[in-house]
Amino acid sequence: MKEEELESDWRKSQTQTQTQILPRPTNELEKTLPTEIAYADDVDFVGLNFVDTEEVQNTLHKYNLLVNIDKTEFTTLSRAGTEYKNTKKVGTLIGDEEDVERRKRLSNAALTKLLNVWIKGDNIKRKTKLKLYRSLVKSILVYNCGTWALTKSEEEKLNAFHRKQLRKVLNIKYPVKITNSSLYNKCEEHPLSIYILENRWRLFGHILRRNIEIPANKSMNSYFATHGKKFRGRPLTTLPVVLNKDLSRLQENTLELTTREDLEHLRCIAQNRQQWRELSTRIRKAAEAPPSDD
Repeated sequence: MKEEELESDWRKSQTQTQTQILPRPTNELEKTLPTEIAYADDVDFVGLNFVDTEEVQNTLHKYNLLVNIDKTEFTTLSRAGTEYKNTKKVGTLIGDEEDVERRKRLSNAALTKLLNVWIKGDNIKRKTKLKLYRSLVKSILVYNCGTWALTKSEEEKLNAFHRKQLRKVLNIKYPVKITNSSLYNKCEEHPLSIYILENRWRLFGHILRRNIEIPANKSMNSYFATHGKKFRGRPLTTLPVVLNKDLSRLQENTLELTTREDLEHLRCIAQNRQQWRELSTRIRKAAEAPPSDD
């Protein structure tokens, strides 16, 4: 009988733990934000102030669930500070510029390990070298690239870095010269900015087709909410800004991404995978097209 009572008490405590992790939202902005984000054993608790995080620890402690302080990070997202940009989540730094620089370093390290293949591998076919590059180097460089919101200048720098790696793979060194277009054709590659664009729209469509209650959709809905403080000056280069810029390239275009209504319209299109692929293809072709003389 005692065992049954203990089991009953344990189940009650588990239920209470699940429902009391965070206080429920109290204002309109908080209601639109995700309060918990979990991926495998990586769990985030999100709040608008530091009191919420203390409440989490106190609630967990009541049920003998201890927080490992050595493995716990407290991150404050703020326009004023930049420290949060170096916070790593699921292998990716939150700051896009910081993450790109880290990806460059990691991919260069992988490229250097295979230096003998690129320089001394005369008996290795070019096609095989390129397969090795895409599998072992490029995959590191573009990891999670669909989440990046890059400026035009940052894209050009990344394209130049990519071409530099391709020249190393083909062992093309000074004084031998090759045009960018010839290099891409020889390697059967495209500018990395085009690859990032494709992944950006693939990820965007995937999220739009998911449940409206997942953290990513909650965050997007909160971003386009009419309430909230507006900041002065030029807006930061964020994913919604970049996605809207992608749409603006289309000729005879009626689509944009500046309001909640625009987001819902794109959500409807995303439900039809074929229509979404066609839209993504049009955007890619518009990005590849040379600028007009107008």
